[in-house]
Amino acid sequence: MPDRLQELLRQRALIQEQLAWLDREITAAQGIPPLPINPDYPPQVVAPTTHTTANNSDDAEKILGEFKKEPYEMKTDAQRGCVILFLITMGLLTLGAAIGYYFYGRHLGRWW
Repeated sequence: MPDRLQELLRQRALIQEQLAWLDREITAAQGIPPLPINPDYPPQVVAPTTHTTANNSDDAEKILGEFKKEPYEMKTDAQRGCVILFLITMGLLTLGAAIGYYFYGRHLGRWW
């Protein structure tokens, strides 16, 4: 509940700041000299507590835990990727050689 209270206080301060700006713009548009801004009362923004940081840290750890893989799983994934890449490369090389041999033989007019 304190997190919600902190957020509500922050939102209220932002709205008050926006209303003050809107009042200044309205008075400037009416040609009335603007009121001086009182520096004694800055917008009240409450800093988050350490409790909020601890919750964020726990949430981050939970999310990271969902995507964490075991080292042996990453090793087998890498091996599988390398084998697939090798097979694709060999297939393209074989296809290129077959196409080259076809056009070379067609150019000469005979097959060897």
